[in-house]
Amino acid sequence: MPVLSPELQWLKSLVQKYYRENTVVPAYDVSKREFGYGTFKKIDARHASFETHHELNAFLRNQSPLFISASVSEFSSPGMQPIQNKGLVGSDLIYEFDADDVPTSCKQIHDSWFCVSCGMQGKGRVLKCTQCAKGTRVSEWVCSVCLDATKKQTLALSKILQDDFGFSENELHVNFSGSKGYHVHVRSPSIFSLPKSARIELMDYLSLHEFDLGSSGFSFDGKQYYCPSFASAQGHPKRVLAELVRLIEVGTESEWMLASGSSPRTIKSFLGNRLGWYKEVLSGILPALPGKKTEIFWNSVLASIVEELRSRLDRQTSGDIYKLIRVPDTIHGSTGFLAKSLSWSQLPGFDPFSDAIAFSKVSERKLYVHASPLIRIGEQTLDPLLEQEVSVPGSLAAYLVGWGAAELR
Repeated sequence: MPVLSPELQWLKSLVQKYYRENTVVPAYDVSKREFGYGTFKKIDARHASFETHHELNAFLRNQSPLFISASVSEFSSPGMQPIQNKGLVGSDLIYEFDADDVPTSCKQIHDSWFCVSCGMQGKGRVLKCTQCAKGTRVSEWVCSVCLDATKKQTLALSKILQDDFGFSENELHVNFSGSKGYHVHVRSPSIFSLPKSARIELMDYLSLHEFDLGSSGFSFDGKQYYCPSFASAQGHPKRVLAELVRLIEVGTESEWMLASGSSPRTIKSFLGNRLGWYKEVLSGILPALPGKKTEIFWNSVLASIVEELRSRLDRQTSGDIYKLIRVPDTIHGSTGFLAKSLSWSQLPGFDPFSDAIAFSKVSERKLYVHASPLIRIGEQTLDPLLEQEVSVPGSLAAYLVGWGAAELR
């Protein structure tokens, strides 16, 4: 086993203190889940099992791993190896939203890249150097904007799962991931034995994978652009129409410009007749525009709506019945945040940078920060730093050290 660095030793001491003062009680039967844990990596070892949550907590207090995950599936013998000998009983449905997968403009502010070949660098998430076309090293961060975007995706998923598939809110469990997004756990007898193929089909539906507007009732015949009747539409067409109606009712000029690619002048003239547009759409017709603009305009608007409605799911997590995923209410070692369980009523007002802090009582620490963007943890905001020594509150120090951006001094 590699020797722990001073930074990892310090983080483990914080984690151990937390687990000695707090108890983790998962919402599922611990005895039927496989566990994996790690300090150097998110999973250094797996195939662990515990008979009760008391055994799990004893392990957390004694070993204090920086990361601990559990299987999305239940097994009759979760500690057996290889995985085929575990005795699969059934699996939850797991949907994971990660800020890295949700396009947001803030990434141009807090993310950066560096080319190890030529030394070129810049802001944003650039995977190939703009100068020499070689691969880059990207420094990725998260902020309130990214996490609000993943929260919006999570809330939208909950509505689809309830409206389109009939799951009750009690069957849908949500927790912050502890780092970059949210996890939704669907626990219901109706899906427990679903094969992987059916889970992939469900995921494809949620992400509008290969959704086709033409075969769903949106078509242009050379003169008129038709859409499904709002009263009879279901599933994806209904979602597209609902968003279109929202745009017609309250969409701003900038939203319409972005969706259609039209000029401000054109949009202003179009939006002078919102009521007329509303009535036409409800009857199954998209309003005609002057000249030959109708098809181009609505193709652009509808494509924009479909892209906006796509659930930005982690496909690997959603389709893998042998996946291990963060145990809710445990610590994420890269941030010092809790993978906090939430009710659906709590989620809209949840602020990870204030409400998920595990180390709020830790004393101030002196650090040498290599590079970091503007960061807010609790009530403390830290301006961007580059190769600087600073003293910061313990929760902020844990975040920077866990992220690999700072060393203890």
